[in-house]
Amino acid sequence: MRQSSSRLAAGALLLLLLGACKGGFAGRPSRSTPVILISIDTLRSDHLPAYGYKGVATPNIDALRADSILYERAYSNCPLTLPSHTSMMTGLLPADHGVRDNVGFRLHETIPSLPQLLKANGYSTGGAVSTFVLRRETGFSRGFDFFDDEVEPIAEQKIIGRVQRDGRETLAAARAWLDQQSGKPFFFFLHLYEPHTPYTPPEPYFSRYANHYDGEVAYADAIVGELISDLKQKRVYDDALIILLSDHGEGLNEHGEEEHGIFLYREALQVPLLLKLPRSRKHGASVTTPVDLVDVYTTILEQTATPLPDNKSTGRSLLSVLDDSAPRRPIYAETFYPRFHFGWSDLHSLIDGNDHYIRGPIPELFDLAADPGEKKNVLQENRRAYLRLRTAIEPFIRQASAPANIDPEEARKLAALGYVGSTVSTRPGAELPDPKTTLGVFHDIRQAFTWFRDGEHARALALTNKLLEENEQITDLWDLKSKILTKLGRERESIEAAKEGLRRVPASVALLFDIANLALGMGDLDDAQQHAELALKMEPGEAHEILARVWSARGDMKRAEEEAKLALQTSHDPVNALMMLAELEKKRNNMDAALSYLDRAAERVRKKRPPRLAGLHFSRGDILARQGRDADAEREFRQEIASFPAVPDAYASLVILLATQRRLDEATKLIYDLIAASTDPRGYVVAAETLKAIGDDRGAMYWANQGIQKFPGDANLRRLPSRLQAASTVLRDAGVRR
Repeated sequence: MRQSSSRLAAGALLLLLLGACKGGFAGRPSRSTPVILISIDTLRSDHLPAYGYKGVATPNIDALRADSILYERAYSNCPLTLPSHTSMMTGLLPADHGVRDNVGFRLHETIPSLPQLLKANGYSTGGAVSTFVLRRETGFSRGFDFFDDEVEPIAEQKIIGRVQRDGRETLAAARAWLDQQSGKPFFFFLHLYEPHTPYTPPEPYFSRYANHYDGEVAYADAIVGELISDLKQKRVYDDALIILLSDHGEGLNEHGEEEHGIFLYREALQVPLLLKLPRSRKHGASVTTPVDLVDVYTTILEQTATPLPDNKSTGRSLLSVLDDSAPRRPIYAETFYPRFHFGWSDLHSLIDGNDHYIRGPIPELFDLAADPGEKKNVLQENRRAYLRLRTAIEPFIRQASAPANIDPEEARKLAALGYVGSTVSTRPGAELPDPKTTLGVFHDIRQAFTWFRDGEHARALALTNKLLEENEQITDLWDLKSKILTKLGRERESIEAAKEGLRRVPASVALLFDIANLALGMGDLDDAQQHAELALKMEPGEAHEILARVWSARGDMKRAEEEAKLALQTSHDPVNALMMLAELEKKRNNMDAALSYLDRAAERVRKKRPPRLAGLHFSRGDILARQGRDADAEREFRQEIASFPAVPDAYASLVILLATQRRLDEATKLIYDLIAASTDPRGYVVAAETLKAIGDDRGAMYWANQGIQKFPGDANLRRLPSRLQAASTVLRDAGVRR
């Protein structure tokens, strides 16, 4: 018996030694293990040297890979940033956590998330994100002690998916928090938006890589290197559990999609996944068993001895598949992006071993081993696999309605305003086109947005109208049409376009803000207030900002200040609220207080990349001019012009300032500079009105007529000559001399 026990002990020792030679043991779970989760948005695994790619250098990720386990076949559950990250933070598929798209959805407060569970287990929790899509209003920040999402608000010419900040700035925002975590367990989530579009890496990466996607990958690697260097310096790295991954891939035109969200091909779903265990156990290992991002949640909870809640999580520990003998499990993914945004069919996919089935109006089946690029649909050749997967995918599929995070009271308000329109394009059971058959339309939509961005407004409007005639359910196009018409000076038509779109999708926050801002600009304060109030629960920060401007326009400074301070509390970026509070103090003739608010705004703007904000220097210049500090005011106006040369307001104020100093030649030159930089009718309106204000009637009429020739359809310009003439008549009749 003793001899048998000795043999068993010797055998166990031999197995332990063999395990150690292969990279060590997985180790026991510990509540003291630091956890770092690094998500590099839109990073394809096959564009990393760790996965065999030769087109880019990533020395820092390579070094991490040497200390880690590499999962060769890791997949996203949705090729969209918010749903995918929500899956990795909850362990749930999109149908279970309820976040089915980047916009219009929020994580329900009853669903426990990874940072909440870790916090309950004694962890400090911190996160910093690089995209507006992951802002705190989505519920993504729940459970974080520290969460930095100070990404610039949506600009007029940006779509939500492209509102981002430099990853190095994101890391810098988190360093102070990381410095405070020494000696206690913490969970840190770093989100980088490189290599997301637009692919514009900083130098030297832009020049070094002709493929700018790869240039952004290299830049992301440099940021990862900075984080790892910090962790090593703090003596955290060796003891930490570190996971590096991506939320989804990128099309890069392999199937006609440049970016992601529409299709479910391998290039959009397969992601890198590196798992570094404490003391780099099992370093250098590779796993071929397919895994997906819901497994990240389960793995972190397991390794930190955090109780797994009783929910619908389908994830399993990434360590359970180390020996490649774990039972095979199908990987599910979905996208409702084509349905919600374009009125095309949603798509669903199931990967089972080497078989990849994509369910849609035109179903597809691919053999990933023989055809990793998924160029040949083998559905007809492999009917057995097709029928098996067609049956297997059905339990995963649950239809989703268009975004509708509106409570009954909000619904009643929408109905009272007439927004009871159809959502036919997203009605379950509707027969919708397969996105594969609509690629030409998708490229036309991208072209319309590109023309708008480049200032080719007439071409953008013509194409947008054509696209809406073919499919009036594309909400994004109503938003685009409204913005184009605004640029063309056709405000009434612009607001009607936005309202038409809102009738179709009453939950569109972008259209709510379009209408509120347009109505405010046109003096329809009741309309502006009603639409801003409808957006309060979806985007409270911006909604309160608009309401502050509404009450200011009504002359109710107390209510305006209340709304501005609410915006300060609820906005993910409070700079605009600070600007509004400065404006209110200016109206009260409290210039020192106004400058104080602007100084606070400037301090926050200095941390941005680039460090600028439209209107900031203009507002400072206006207040300084009122204080008689002409030299300081001139400097601020010129800084505003240098940063935003196409915006006419600072030109106008500087022209008036120069005219009061009798520097007329400089003022005249500035008018020509304004016209040269102007991209829309407003530049001509401002030039004419400014010249009128300083007594140059001939110059005012000249630029009014020049504007009419260039923009003959602009209503404001057509009315301008008569307004200028009327102003002269009033002055003459009043006996005013200039």
